Amino acid sequence: MQSTLFIYKHLCARLPPLFPTEHLESARAEIARLEREKNTGVEDVENSMIKFGYEAWPWNQAYREFLENAEAQVGEHFLLPHLSDEMREKFEDYRHYGMGLHDLHSGRSAEYFTSDERALLCEALVETQKQLRAYVDRDICGLSKKKYLARVKEFARILEQIKEKMDELRALADKEEEHPALAGEIRQRVRLFEHGLCLLGPDLDYDAVCGSIDFFHGRRQDLSRMRGINIPKQIDFYNQV
Repeated sequence: MQSTLFIYKHLCARLPPLFPTEHLESARAEIARLEREKNTGVEDVENSMIKFGYEAWPWNQAYREFLENAEAQVGEHFLLPHLSDEMREKFEDYRHYGMGLHDLHSGRSAEYFTSDERALLCEALVETQKQLRAYVDRDICGLSKKKYLARVKEFARILEQIKEKMDELRALADKEEEHPALAGEIRQRVRLFEHGLCLLGPDLDYDAVCGSIDFFHGRRQDLSRMRGINIPKQIDFYNQV
């Protein structure tokens, strides 16, 4: 439970600029309540985190988009000063192979740089991320504020569509009487998607949510078709006409 609370606190601490203060204060009050109550369980913390995740997700997605764009445009400008002349030269060679700053995060650099060089790169990348975040924070609080808030609004619209699809999955589970195990599987999938709202699971993906509806409809058809396939048929040879 404590580890889940730690993630909850981390989620609140890393919110992007302009996030509504009242929502943040409400989440902090929830954390204090959960820590104070002796009978608090992991599920209680998760439920609170998911509720807050619905509020934070559009803001985090918009911020991530701005951060990724900034990294693509000026990331190397922030990275290079943190590299030695030798490492800077090797990074330039690395770029000639069609690689870039993004590939350093993905692990594609493992075969090109030695373990010692990768350690130096990790240190440089940490400092680069700090500077990029500060750069993006200034940008979205200044010249790009209107554009940033418009993207938050657009991601909120996408989240409403996702919620509708998840409600459809819940309804599918609720009316599933023939295959109880399938109903449980559907509910677990919805829970996994909700975990993606608040750092408890893989990132929430619109296509994955939509694809799950067709997937579980197909699973139900397969289970219905397979029902009784392992039960041997009893043939009454004596009463056959």
